[in-house]
Amino acid sequence: MSPENLTLKSVIERLWVAPENAEWTPKTDVLPLSDVKRWMDSDDIEVLGFTGSMIHDGRFRIEPPLKVEDYVRWVMHYFGRCFRENPEGEWSDSSYSAGWDLVGVFIKLWDDGRVPRELLLELKVWIAEVYKNADDRLRTCIVNAALEHLFERKPIRKYFSDWQSDPILSTAYNEACFWDGKTPLSR
Repeated sequence: MSPENLTLKSVIERLWVAPENAEWTPKTDVLPLSDVKRWMDSDDIEVLGFTGSMIHDGRFRIEPPLKVEDYVRWVMHYFGRCFRENPEGEWSDSSYSAGWDLVGVFIKLWDDGRVPRELLLELKVWIAEVYKNADDRLRTCIVNAALEHLFERKPIRKYFSDWQSDPILSTAYNEACFWDGKTPLSR
């Protein structure tokens, strides 16, 4: 199926027996990498959100495995759209839920010593670009939903400390440092 014919319905039908008002049953436990990559390239934000759910659903394994580099690039694409568009779909993330999910992704990558540190830098630079190009609503979202919770971990706060020397990013850094809470997001 070509990307222009790709719909959420077609992806769901490919993977699930999905009766209305009843529990869904997986048709398979293997997601071919070629399918996952095609879904990751979709222009439909609902397909992108559904793809994220399938990537993280423990009932499925991707064969051959998805490379972390491809996953990180997809995260930036998908969450970037969620931040900008703030969708209200069934599968797509709102701006705030994308921020919360970004915390989990970043921390999982941070804690995995096998992940090339360049990917963390790529994410950090991407967050900076999104913040710099955002309106006030999105800047507040990025601080409240993502940075505050990332900065609950002192090593991550230190990793972002170079933002203090940037006239725009210093505001984000300082606002995020005001947060003094502990949430499950940073665990």
